[in-house]
Amino acid sequence: MAKDAEGNFLPKKYTGMTHAFTSIVKDEGVLGLWKGVGPTCGRATALAAAELASYDEAKGLFKKHAGMKDGLVLTCCTAFVSGFISTVASSPFDVVKSRVMGQPMNPDGSPKLYSGMVDCFAKTAKNEGAMALYNGFWPNFGRVVPRVTIVFIVMEQLKSNFG
Repeated sequence: MAKDAEGNFLPKKYTGMTHAFTSIVKDEGVLGLWKGVGPTCGRATALAAAELASYDEAKGLFKKHAGMKDGLVLTCCTAFVSGFISTVASSPFDVVKSRVMGQPMNPDGSPKLYSGMVDCFAKTAKNEGAMALYNGFWPNFGRVVPRVTIVFIVMEQLKSNFG
């Protein structure tokens, strides 16, 4: 549930998906449905790029330096490393995405706090320190690593069974 600046819980804005859809279209127009697409794409890009590159690199290093062979143990170890690296790369985008998308709006519909992602990155780092961009790191890590592990186990099984 959302909280205001003082930490008080805000009442639910929508009663369900249909109410949210119709309210957004009514209040903001059809384009309101795509609010936050920029921050979401930035986060997804950072996550996917770090995830894929680090998986292949870690796999090669584990094979070369630890003598590990292809299999479930290697996949799980590399997925853990990849999950950590991709969480490091994507956490600042998660923080910015949440802040930009959740910020209060002026009566005219303009944002009150941040004009966009870059503004949010700069203001957060300046006002709270760069480490504020890693708020929520461990919960993100706890969400990313199991997903990455499942994805790479499935991927490796598909590769071994279907080429």
